[in-house]
Amino acid sequence: MQGIFTGSWADRYAALTDPRSGPLSASALSRSGLVLCGISACVDARIDMRDIQPLLDAPEASPAGELASLLLSRAARGIGGEVRFEWSQGPAWLRERLEPRYALGGTGPQAAWVLSRLGVPALIALEDRHEQMLRQIPSGVLLAEGGVMKTVDAIRPAGPHIPEIFIFEYTAGQPIGTLVPPRSSRVIVRFCDRGIQRDADFEALSRQLASSAATGLLSGLNDEAVENVGTASRHVFELSRAWKAAGLKTIHFELAGYASLAAVEELLAQAKGTITSLGMSHSELLAMDPSAQSPREAMMALAERLDLERVCVHADTWAAAITINDPREEELALMTGCAIASSRAATGAPAEIITTAPEVQFHTVPFEMPVRKGRWSFVACASPYVEKPATTLGLGDSFTAGCLLMLGRHSRADTRTALKQA
Repeated sequence: MQGIFTGSWADRYAALTDPRSGPLSASALSRSGLVLCGISACVDARIDMRDIQPLLDAPEASPAGELASLLLSRAARGIGGEVRFEWSQGPAWLRERLEPRYALGGTGPQAAWVLSRLGVPALIALEDRHEQMLRQIPSGVLLAEGGVMKTVDAIRPAGPHIPEIFIFEYTAGQPIGTLVPPRSSRVIVRFCDRGIQRDADFEALSRQLASSAATGLLSGLNDEAVENVGTASRHVFELSRAWKAAGLKTIHFELAGYASLAAVEELLAQAKGTITSLGMSHSELLAMDPSAQSPREAMMALAERLDLERVCVHADTWAAAITINDPREEELALMTGCAIASSRAATGAPAEIITTAPEVQFHTVPFEMPVRKGRWSFVACASPYVEKPATTLGLGDSFTAGCLLMLGRHSRADTRTALKQA
């Protein structure tokens, strides 16, 4: 297969981000259509693990001490991920002692933030319209109200406050007490189950716009209590089924981490035939299939089982996909996702202009590619790896946003003509 770009990985990314002619140039992005982004949202309370001394000083048998042990254990192994921690007073205890920094959370809103910074229109689902939540919504992100799209400054606060999710970030080589983490990552800690965003305005308007939208993104079933995953899955995939019936070509579901394999199996059973694309981190794939160190066969099995067009997996130093579509376009989508995530890792926030930082490293892709097997093409790329990132928050969501940006660039309608923004 002849790729979209040739040469070294550094040369390929330079061509991708060329401000004059690359697919991520301003002129190319100006033609991008609307992305529908659901269906979870939260307020993230960000904490640098170098600043958790009150947790480290807490008695081992106390809830704070148990949380400290959990965080240190994960940091020592270089493991991030998401956990549900039973401690009803945890948010108040942490707010009082650790002075968190607040930010937007949730895969859909994070992807929309990334896209809006690039000038790409993105509509999010947001049932929680409490003042604290609305303060986190970037000005370019669109919300639905009364049948039209609005920016956050036109939305009136309403509803109760739902406790934030706490993000504990750590960086390779930077000590946490006596521990020195071997890898940079973050641990997401939930003290309650927020559930999906049942935003009736978003669901109604997205059904209307699906025929002209570029792509759709769904995620967030991991925010549901385990016993609710089946009911919530049926609700989410009923929406994606409506999008698909309206003609939306690319509907992506981002998996995330779950409390049990049974919950994953329950949602996947509801997903078949309602989405076209599935994504996850390599660690999330390994949680489902520990044998998937080399992921190609496991990805193909998932794609066949769920009647998908593509499955993609992202890791620290590579990204890969199995697809029935043009493998060159898939390579471009993977590289775009990696470039946008890398740019965010280097600078700490979504960027208006995507560049590759001088300090990035390109590791050897750890498996053969490209590979053709029947109707499937296996494609992979090296990512511009930032060893000591300014942040690890939202990098997977940034990767997903980049993939969808490229996968939707040939949608049959220019959705900017459909935007009815108040």
